[in-house]
Parts: sequence; structure tokens; C-alpha cells
Amino acid sequence: MGEVKPTLAVIEVIDRDGSVRHSLSVRQWPLRVGRALSNDLVLDDAHTAAHHFSIAPTDDGQVLLTVGDSINGVQADGQPLAAGARWVVPAGPAGRPPTLVAGRTTMRLRLPEHLLPPEQRFTAARVLTQDLPTLAALVLATALVLGFGVWLENDPELFPKVLGTSAISMLGFGLGWAGLWTLLSKVFTRQGHFGWHLRVMLVAVLAWQVVTAGTALLAFAFSWPWLTDFNFVPGYALLGAMLYFHLQAVEPHHPLRTRSLAVASVIVGTALSLWFNLQGTDRTGSELYMNHLFPPSLRVARPVDTESFMTGVAELQPVLDTKAKKDAND
Repeated sequence: MGEVKPTLAVIEVIDRDGSVRHSLSVRQWPLRVGRALSNDLVLDDAHTAAHHFSIAPTDDGQVLLTVGDSINGVQADGQPLAAGARWVVPAGPAGRPPTLVAGRTTMRLRLPEHLLPPEQRFTAARVLTQDLPTLAALVLATALVLGFGVWLENDPELFPKVLGTSAISMLGFGLGWAGLWTLLSKVFTRQGHFGWHLRVMLVAVLAWQVVTAGTALLAFAFSWPWLTDFNFVPGYALLGAMLYFHLQAVEPHHPLRTRSLAVASVIVGTALSLWFNLQGTDRTGSELYMNHLFPPSLRVARPVDTESFMTGVAELQPVLDTKAKKDAND
């Protein structure tokens, strides 16, 4: 057997989800890439030329990419290169493997001088795998919580009819929501992860019920109306968390991007709500008054006597007069 030549470079074909679809060890220069069978790396891409580009070292030790007779050219680290153009591949200790795009094919060239990134902890398979008992428990808990809410808000005579209508609506919305995210996961990762998306949605619904009921109870018990006045802030935080965990199954290779998108959505949503509230009511809160009532036995705050209450009401008179004059002028 002949002596195996050392690996001079590795060129990787990157899939649309960021993973490596195919790799080729380069054991001699030049490296030829294109659709023709005479190439070292044969591409199955109608938007690439027969001999799309080649890579070879120069006499001074640099690695040079030369674009062949191509209509679409090559994008090297985002820099467009037309037919006949040449580009020096960055190397050295500070260099990183460049990304090359030919047609619709994305590649990455790794030289021995390029720094090898450290191994990343693999958590996607463990997190995205869901067991049926947990999923069934979440479905049951969500159904009971939403059904109890329907029972509280409707008369006993109308409860069966409203419950049936609400159940059909919630089931359709839930399946549609989880199905849409499943489709996105299938497109970008080739795996649906329907159970994961369903679990994320159910946990978000239960958390939202806890937030709304908890803030209302605490506001009533301790006379903290600001809790319900600004409960849209934790609401947006829940939506951002739900978006983040949904995106974990759609774009698992870029957690920083998905985290940044989720945080940005919370900030933008909260800022817009504050702005709209201020424009509509001259207040940043969403409620003009606390309208959540619970049994008096849950009341913890000390009651206010009538005289103190009327004194507080009298202090609102100048504010209301100013508001009335402003509305009349408008």
C-alpha cells in the first residue's frame, strides 16, 4: 500500500441548518470545485459552473482562491468575487475558516493554521425529547385551568355551551400554533419536534394563568394596584421566553441569536405598551382602577376609614380638573 498523504485542508459543505452535510479532505493542491466530474469536490447545484473555482497555495505560502468562468461568481466571507477574481484565504493564528458561497451552496475551508473552535456541549437532543406522561399531564392541567376560568366567567346555564365552544377554539388554536412551529422546525432542521413545541405552548399558557391570577390576588390582598397595572411586563417576558424555547428547535446552532431576538421582543413589546398607554390615558399603566375582587378573608392590607378615603379622593380633584380642561380643548 502507498503512503497516505497528509491532509492539507478540509472543505465542508454546510447545510441550511448550519451543520456539515459533506466534507472533503484535501491531500494535494490545487483543490477544484464545480459541477464537472473532473473536480475534486463535485457540486450538485445548477447555479454553479463546471469549474467554479480553485484553491492553491502561491510561492510565498499564501493560499489563493481563483474564480473560474462563472456567471454568479463566489462570495468569500461576504465579499463578492466575479469570474477571474482572486482572493487570499486568511490564515495564521488569528485567522478563521472562511465561508464560501457558490450558487446556493455554502462551504467552509479549514486550513491547518486556522484555530479549531472548542467542543460545544450537546443539549438539543436531551432537551427536545419529550415523554408522553409529562405531555399528557400538561394537557390535562391546561384543560382544567382554562375550564375553571370559563366556569368562573359564565352563568351555570350557559357554562356547558360556552365550555364546548371554548374547547374547540382552544384546541384549534393550540394545534395550529404547535403545527406552525413544527413546520418551521421541519424546514430548518428536518425534524418536527411537535411534542416540544406543544409543551412550550402549554407551559406558557399555565405560566400566564399563574401570572394573571397571582398579580390580581396580591394586588387585592395588599392594595398594590400597580401589580395588575403593569402585569403586561411579565406577560411580555413570558412571550419572549416562549419565543426563545420555540426557536431552540428551529435554530439550535445559534443560541445567542435566538436569545437576543427574544430579549429584543420583550423590550420592544413593553416599550410599545407603555407608549400606547401613555398616548391613550396619559398613564403608563394599563388599568384605570383595580377591578379584581376576591373574598374579603384574603384581604391583608388594613382597611382605610371613610375620612381618610375622602381626603385621598379630594386630592384627585385638581388632576381631574386639569384632565377635563385638556379634553375640552382637544
